[in-house]
Amino acid sequence: MVDTKEFKESLQREVDALVKARDELKLQLSLFKSEAKDEWARLETTYGRLQGELKRIGADAKEPIKDIGSAARQLVEELKRGYSRVKSDLKE
Repeated sequence: MVDTKEFKESLQREVDALVKARDELKLQLSLFKSEAKDEWARLETTYGRLQGELKRIGADAKEPIKDIGSAARQLVEELKRGYSRVKSDLKE
């Protein structure tokens, strides 16, 4: 059985790291190429979905934490890959 508090804290640490990366990339937005801007728009949508999933995690969650956690983890991984691609584009 997954401990909800432990899971939420672990996921929050990952989200905090994503927020930092997101904020750093936003500062460089004016330098983005067109493709990177499109990728950024897609990532912002995914970020919004992640925030929605995080709100669903809690003691009053109507779905099993495993299902919500799996969806949130997938979004976190998608954002990590996306932010990495954008960062790489900035270096070119």
